[in-house]
Amino acid sequence: MRALPRSISASSFLFAAVAAAQIALPPLKGRVNDLTGTLSAPQQQALEQTLAEFEGRKGAQIAVLLVPTVKPEPVQMFAVRVQEAWKLGRKGIDDGVLLAIAKEDRELHIEVGYGLEGVLPDAIAKRIIEEEIVPRFRQGDFYGGIRAGTERIMRVIEGEPLPAPQTGGPGVAPDQWNGLLPLLFFVIFLGGLLRLVFGRVFGGVIAGGIA
Repeated sequence: MRALPRSISASSFLFAAVAAAQIALPPLKGRVNDLTGTLSAPQQQALEQTLAEFEGRKGAQIAVLLVPTVKPEPVQMFAVRVQEAWKLGRKGIDDGVLLAIAKEDRELHIEVGYGLEGVLPDAIAKRIIEEEIVPRFRQGDFYGGIRAGTERIMRVIEGEPLPAPQTGGPGVAPDQWNGLLPLLFFVIFLGGLLRLVFGRVFGGVIAGGIA
């Protein structure tokens, strides 16, 4: 068998090494995912509630992930992989934002979905990191940094004209029930009448077919 060219073989080994060096992606368990034990339970709950309320009002989804390290993978590449795996944001709108923090590496990155790149480009994301998050992290206030960073992200997204979030799942709207209630009462009445005339079993079969 003819050997592969040296350049191709080197590239293959390089890609294989990079893939092997990537850490496994954690599962999405909520809007706040702390694998470092940095945030207390009340802090996580407060952040979760704030992000959930924003998502319910605006539609855009913001998630926070703290991991010990992503080395030797750059935190930007790690954040992209997480964003793709978690599928943050709404389908067709792609309005998800991920704040990824590698605590031991002292690196962090804000990964933005395509639907928000216009309002939250790399330059603004970098300013949020430098002005809101990093100064508090340097003081050991990780919760304060994450809180300030996510609040700044929410303020930026707030002015973006995104599609309104869905307030409920599929079903019958409240105003539709106004037209269905008379029909429902009629079916119930008819079913009782048919059972009275044709008997419980045969009348029930006819009433079921009509319903």
